[in-house]
Amino acid sequence: MARRQLNGDGRRARLGIVVPSVNTVMEPWAQKVVPQGVSIFASRMFIPPAMTPDAFIEMDRNEGKAAIRQLSSIFPDAIAYGCTASSIVQGLAYDAHLRTEMEETYKVPSTTAAHAILTAAKTLGIATVSIVSPYTREVDEAEHRYFAGAGLTVVGGACLGIADGFALAEPEPDTLFELGMRGFDERADGLIMTCLNTRSHTVIDRLEQALGKPVITSTQATLWHALRLAGIDDQIPGCGRLFERH
Repeated sequence: MARRQLNGDGRRARLGIVVPSVNTVMEPWAQKVVPQGVSIFASRMFIPPAMTPDAFIEMDRNEGKAAIRQLSSIFPDAIAYGCTASSIVQGLAYDAHLRTEMEETYKVPSTTAAHAILTAAKTLGIATVSIVSPYTREVDEAEHRYFAGAGLTVVGGACLGIADGFALAEPEPDTLFELGMRGFDERADGLIMTCLNTRSHTVIDRLEQALGKPVITSTQATLWHALRLAGIDDQIPGCGRLFERH
């Protein structure tokens, strides 16, 4: 697909992000912090508030392709599939197939939240991690299996047990900071905090200072990888070592 150049806010790059319909965090935050000249465009996939593995699978099958197709019409420089849990519950092979399908169908660099986290971990030299999330125990355990299957050694973790997708955005920064501290194991090279509908980016710097280790979040890693795929290498203050050094 040929890139169409336009004047205006997207003169440097246009990023397309697909999010579940309950997500109220990723789009406004990304629009606020992206470098000048970069635009964020989002499309949504309907999902009911009650989050179960079956709900994520149904969302992807019924809504995912249409949402990606919508974004393709603005000729983005990169597309990010912004749902960590959908990749987690369907596995590494599914995630790789999804990325390949996006890239081959629309001829645009593409990533997913889960792949962005793994790419960030590799970039930061992280091999042993603690993982925390706002999810239910069922989804959280699937998440640990996913990242272990991808080659990371998982030591330590914690979750908040939130089952309502809209409510994932409710935890305040102090709650998220405490979650990260509670779930971190000193043997880990870094901390991963998942979910794009959780304001994890608000505590990255605070946690890195307290732990002395890098922190990767779904929101931060997804935006970082989409920007880098689009050729934008600007640093973003307040988003941790990932954005400061890479």
